[in-house]
Amino acid sequence: MMSHDGMDDMADLLAEEKSQKPSLKDRSDTVDLTTDTSLMVDISDALSERDKVKFTVHTKTTLPDFKQTEFSVVRQHEEFIWLHDRYIENEEFGGYIIPPAPPRPDFDASREKLQKLGEGEGTMTKEEFSKMKQELEAEYLATFKKTVAMHEVFLQRIAAHPVLRSDHNFRVFLEYDQDLRCDQYNLHCNFLIACRQWAG
Repeated sequence: MMSHDGMDDMADLLAEEKSQKPSLKDRSDTVDLTTDTSLMVDISDALSERDKVKFTVHTKTTLPDFKQTEFSVVRQHEEFIWLHDRYIENEEFGGYIIPPAPPRPDFDASREKLQKLGEGEGTMTKEEFSKMKQELEAEYLATFKKTVAMHEVFLQRIAAHPVLRSDHNFRVFLEYDQDLRCDQYNLHCNFLIACRQWAG
């Protein structure tokens, strides 16, 4: 049987051991990535045109590298791919995990279904047509929202990374408010020109 003094000694030992070990709570307090609001990026709007989507990229920042604290630019998918490729091709980021590029917006299947529905309008009742049209529109909207979200997550992952977000190309992508006129042949050249104009 343990004496009262023995229990006091055991309690003292446990208290001493506990005070020497960092608790899980202590460690989690020092590594909380969700509270960094120094660079917040989102896609505030997106417009679907026939062959492309225009994303309005909205940025709020307290970082001194930027000329303003809040701004928006319009970007297309090709510009996201250009940004991704700049990270992949830059040896400085060789040891870092680069977020995957967002997939190309693809609404062809939804458009094709809507077109076929329009062609078959005379073969079904008004109620059937209306119901199918609503379902196809909902499918198109879901695809559109997923596309926007994937582009937004790509930017947010870069913005949350302390090294990737400091890249000059990322700042140009977020802040340069001119049309970068991306096409598959002169995209790189136009970005270089934009970088010089923006920095100068």
